[in-house]
Amino acid sequence: MLLQAGCARTPEPAAPAEDCDDPQAHAWYLLPPPAQRRSRDPLPFLDFTGFARASYRDALRDLDGLPEPSFRCGSVPVQAYRFVWHTPFFPGVVVRTQRNAAGQAWIVGRSVRDFEIPGSSPGRPSTVIKGGTCSPPRALSAEEWKAIAAAFALLQGEDSSAGLDGSSWIFESVVDGQQRWFARWVPRDPAFRNTGRMMVELAGCTDTLQAME
Repeated sequence: MLLQAGCARTPEPAAPAEDCDDPQAHAWYLLPPPAQRRSRDPLPFLDFTGFARASYRDALRDLDGLPEPSFRCGSVPVQAYRFVWHTPFFPGVVVRTQRNAAGQAWIVGRSVRDFEIPGSSPGRPSTVIKGGTCSPPRALSAEEWKAIAAAFALLQGEDSSAGLDGSSWIFESVVDGQQRWFARWVPRDPAFRNTGRMMVELAGCTDTLQAME
């Protein structure tokens, strides 16, 4: 999936994309709405793209502290990359790296908030799923930044497979105004697996790295 972002080609903000001035319109984190599409496979393998977009939106807003910036709305520098690992059995993680016009690059990893799963029947206790931890934000070396940029450049193609269990691996980038977004369910392609794991490792999210398939 390759779309043009409504964000700046320079460090100065561009004119906002549609709905960017409405903080309640949570789709503003994402790309323009996708065309409605259904898979030929039986339930639950329907519209993985729509499911992944919803998961991505929820992960970006379900964080403590400041919300994640919108790549589409021009609130990041000229080059930025983001990876979200989402699974029903772990709060998941959001990792973002970006570089400013001066060439300074950094990375930040954030775990999604703890969440509670209700008991399977009345009277049964609920289960709290604890989030992981990541290292504090840090600067990236030139070699680390080049490795991330090269890894994201390898991501190609579309995949609509999905399932009830497993995990979604979601990637977004903006480079000189060009926005790209990919989602994979339990990816087999090493390009996607290696890129996701590299982002989590560089951000110091060690417990998440251990939980990833």
